[in-house]
Amino acid sequence: MRTDIHRPSAPEFDPQAYDCYGVFDLAPEFGGEAETKARVQMVASLVDKGYKFGSTNSGGCGHCGANLRYAALMAREDVKELIYVGETCLDNRFSLSKELFQQLRSQAKLNKDREVKGVRKAQFIADNVEVQELIAYENQVDAMPQFLMSLLFQLEQYGELSAKQVASIRPAIERDREQVAQAKIREAERQALIAKGVVAPEGKVTVVGEVIAQKWQENDFGGVMKMLVQAEEGYKVWVTRPNSIFNTEVGDKIQFNATLTQSREDVLFAYGKSPSKAVILVEAPVEGRAISIREEIAK
Repeated sequence: MRTDIHRPSAPEFDPQAYDCYGVFDLAPEFGGEAETKARVQMVASLVDKGYKFGSTNSGGCGHCGANLRYAALMAREDVKELIYVGETCLDNRFSLSKELFQQLRSQAKLNKDREVKGVRKAQFIADNVEVQELIAYENQVDAMPQFLMSLLFQLEQYGELSAKQVASIRPAIERDREQVAQAKIREAERQALIAKGVVAPEGKVTVVGEVIAQKWQENDFGGVMKMLVQAEEGYKVWVTRPNSIFNTEVGDKIQFNATLTQSREDVLFAYGKSPSKAVILVEAPVEGRAISIREEIAK
């Protein structure tokens, strides 16, 4: 039979005499280490101040005796005793809010969901060598391409990927490796040119080089065709394609005059304006190519 002052029938029981030192999950699942540590530290600090647990029912509510999982740590200063109190007693007898208990339930569910997802993710990784390669690749490179990052994000969010996504991992990694390798080659070539003193010139220049890219660019007047030209010296020029060589294709060797301005970010890149006296010196062998200017003139 209980004789402590925390029992409902005790004449000394006074709900106003208790202070609440927090609401805790007494049996946290996955991810509850920090909360357990906080509860233990709180109890230890009160014990250091002379408190002890006052109820004989250490595994349940210190007021009614019911088994607990979510409990408020209550301290009664006049007798220096602690008890854990469940939600029902706390609400009915101690008049404290249920909000903290609801937060604990939500957190426990979240932790449980995380645990389940974590187990599913670990098993999925173990069952798929390609996914293991994806994770390893992230640790091998300085920056992951956006597509592979999206797969890692989905893996983290859902704990798994579709069969199609898994099948896409190796080809995507190989593409990225090839792109990285090519970028390193281009950078090495770039540095070699700079070491030789090659830079994009400025002012009125005659450029001889190869068309390496073309792009239609919209503007307020409809649009223009822009082209990127790799000059024979090694620098690049971004310039509007003159009407006199309307038939250019990537791979053509051309010559033109233009006023160049060197890029602030790259000494091997220039912007061209007012291109003139443009001619195609050598046409690239492009299948289905439209009629050339020289053929048109010959007619």
